Amino acid sequence: MTRLRLVAVGLSAVMGFALMSGSARAECTIGDCWGAVAFGSGGAWGYAVNHPSRSAAGEAASEECGSGCRVLTFHNSCAAYAAGSGGYGWGNASTREEAEETAMEQCRSLGGGCAVKVYGCTSR
Repeated sequence: MTRLRLVAVGLSAVMGFALMSGSARAECTIGDCWGAVAFGSGGAWGYAVNHPSRSAAGEAASEECGSGCRVLTFHNSCAAYAAGSGGYGWGNASTREEAEETAMEQCRSLGGGCAVKVYGCTSR
């Protein structure tokens, strides 16, 4: 009986992750893919990539993050959000690394303790 419960709990966790991943990743036409990162108080965050419109990406990221989150959208690229003790930074670039570095530079200019909290890249 205990083993059956463990299997059921494990399957529930896998299904929950699969459903969450599906809402973050959508389908778009290559060359017209929208993404969004969202962040809010208390460390809340969400992301969405490969949506067919700016509004669809923003809504999906906002839904993952929760109420009161700020949403930043991007098109055919990568984006990152970093936060620290003094503020936050946002980066948008052609690669994840460049987006993260821009976000970190902006964050560091406002204070220390910065770390990338969320990023996303569209398929382009």
